Amino acid sequence: MGLAGNVRGRVATFRERREAGWLLRRCAAVGHVVACVEDPGLAARLQATSSAGTALLRCLRCGDFVDLSGPSRVHHVGAGQTLPLSEVPLIVRGTHGRRVALLRVLAAERFARGLVLAFAAAGAFSLGNHAPEVLAWLHRTSQTLAKVSVDLGIDVSGKSLLHSIERLLSMSNGAYNAVGAALLAYGVVQMLEGVGLWGAKRWGEYLAASATTLFIPLEVYEINSHPTTLKWLALSINIVVVVYLVLRGRLFGARGGHGGYLVEVRDATLLADELRALGRDPAEHSSHCIG
Repeated sequence: MGLAGNVRGRVATFRERREAGWLLRRCAAVGHVVACVEDPGLAARLQATSSAGTALLRCLRCGDFVDLSGPSRVHHVGAGQTLPLSEVPLIVRGTHGRRVALLRVLAAERFARGLVLAFAAAGAFSLGNHAPEVLAWLHRTSQTLAKVSVDLGIDVSGKSLLHSIERLLSMSNGAYNAVGAALLAYGVVQMLEGVGLWGAKRWGEYLAASATTLFIPLEVYEINSHPTTLKWLALSINIVVVVYLVLRGRLFGARGGHGGYLVEVRDATLLADELRALGRDPAEHSSHCIG
């Protein structure tokens, strides 16, 4: 029992150090967050004076005392005004902070996919205007290859890929425009998902989860028609993303919904820790704004 307790203590210490390091790196990258609160008990724990007599405020993310006149970047919530607890945003820490970092990875992937789709849409629109020229060039090229293949003993005239390309190029201009419009619309949705996920917005998570879920049946149909390892991998990743967004973000009422998510974020904030240290209820920090 003593050994198990010792191991748990070491694991907890490791997590605390890792978390402290992440918070410090986050503040170094985007700046500290400070606020002046009306609550006298909390204000006494969030304010200090340096040896030189300079006023210091405690960062609501990393917990360090910050000199507002120093070189460090500081975001002062309320622009220096004294705020009630209900107006101080919930500054994410702990696993929620790392979740924001993961959402930004997903956002980058959505941005990249949106750009690829936009280029594909531009190609479809352009191809619709130049399909006859491309088709004529393909015919000339295929005839040349057919002559060369006679000497090499290879028959390319019946290759399905060549016939598929010819059928594709034989579509009407309206069909190309419809394909381009569909690709462009999907690309815009992907870019919107990226914007929402990058800012850790709830609407971005809802949009990403909904859009990804809608395309899962199409992926399943594609796998049933022509199964490949890449398709299975893409389907697995999308399922994991949807499950993560719904359960971890408590979307669509899962695990208590948005109310439960706010409580979970609030209980991990520095102000919640300070309220508990004063023997008070963290629910006093009743803000619904996440920062």
